[in-house]
Amino acid sequence: MTIMYIHGYGSNGNATKGQLLRTMLPQHRVVSPTFDYDHCTPWQIQTQIRETIEKEDVRMIVGSSFGGYHALCATACFHGPVWAVNPARDVVATIGRVILASGPASPEAAEYLNAYKEFDSKVFRRQVQLNQSGRWPADTPLNFALSTDDELLGDHRPLLDLFPCHDRVVWKDGCGHRFLRFEEIDLL
Repeated sequence: MTIMYIHGYGSNGNATKGQLLRTMLPQHRVVSPTFDYDHCTPWQIQTQIRETIEKEDVRMIVGSSFGGYHALCATACFHGPVWAVNPARDVVATIGRVILASGPASPEAAEYLNAYKEFDSKVFRRQVQLNQSGRWPADTPLNFALSTDDELLGDHRPLLDLFPCHDRVVWKDGCGHRFLRFEEIDLL
């Protein structure tokens, strides 16, 4: 089985979590492309994810933080198990607070934020509505691995209100936003 790992903002496809997945699941193939979140629109990121799914015959997605958000959005075109690890839930506010916090927004930064506002309303919110309506596809098990002490994104309980039709939730204490305790979760 091929598993796709979608890294978070400021990370890359060869980062620790992708390596942990490879070590933890040696009988499976883990693909972990690097996404240029700084220079690609969310639409371009989703196109790259969709192309990877098709090209690599991906059967499961694991996404962390910003990558967890993109994994949730990928359910618009992907049917198979998804694990969202400490996913960004309110990505527009998170971008404003974390990514653009260094100073006044340049025209490029404002354009970037506006692209995510549009994407969030058209893609992420549509997946939320599908899940909340109970029409979530049975062939897309939705799972969450969440820290009780996420210092970057805070309390993840509101995320579960957005996605009440989920299969599994694993809560872990003492792992913060980075959440490197994959070996304690039965992903399969």
